Amino acid sequence: MQSRWDGVLTPEQKAWCDARDIALAYDPLQIGWVIADIDSTCLRSTPATPLSWKVKTPGLLNFRRWQPSDVPAYMRLLSDPEVWQHMYEAWPGTLTHALARDLIDISGLSDHHDVLAVTLDAQPIGQVRLAFGADASSSDTAEISYWLGRDYWGRGLGRDLVHRATRRAFADHAWLYRLVAFVHPENVASAKCLRAAGYHDRGHRDDGWQCFVIYRDT
Repeated sequence: MQSRWDGVLTPEQKAWCDARDIALAYDPLQIGWVIADIDSTCLRSTPATPLSWKVKTPGLLNFRRWQPSDVPAYMRLLSDPEVWQHMYEAWPGTLTHALARDLIDISGLSDHHDVLAVTLDAQPIGQVRLAFGADASSSDTAEISYWLGRDYWGRGLGRDLVHRATRRAFADHAWLYRLVAFVHPENVASAKCLRAAGYHDRGHRDDGWQCFVIYRDT
């Protein structure tokens, strides 16, 4: 890891820090960007495999893989029919232990998506998913979708989730140029979260769902 005193950051290291909200400062003596917080560190080089989902910042939302030990929390969060109200899928009813375990297992099997638990203080509170190949005509596009447990609505967490997940998606996938999101027409809160994170309205699909899009900064 590289600390503030190891010299200026390379462009790749600066991008890595920017994607993780690590405070930076311009050092006129070294003529370059350095880490502002003495205690903070960043990777000495860009990781070969995505690591940003695993970064843990106390007091903020974080992302990690679902784990078998998450089954009770998963059951509790998704057994609430209100959480399913604006999803593509219909509410399956109260989740059993076996169904929750199977859904967690399935979430990590496919190469066509990246499914991650959203945590707060190390406890799962929701999920974010990147679906690759969302647009057959654009290989550089992925679809982002997400949900939060009802106990965490109305606290600004959805806005933080979308903002951080979007930045990290672009940081982790160099080939990714565009993210799209589809929102139920009655899900006003989700639409607000996307707009606050910099997504733009792109009209409606034939089924009435709103379309939002954001592009990688160039």
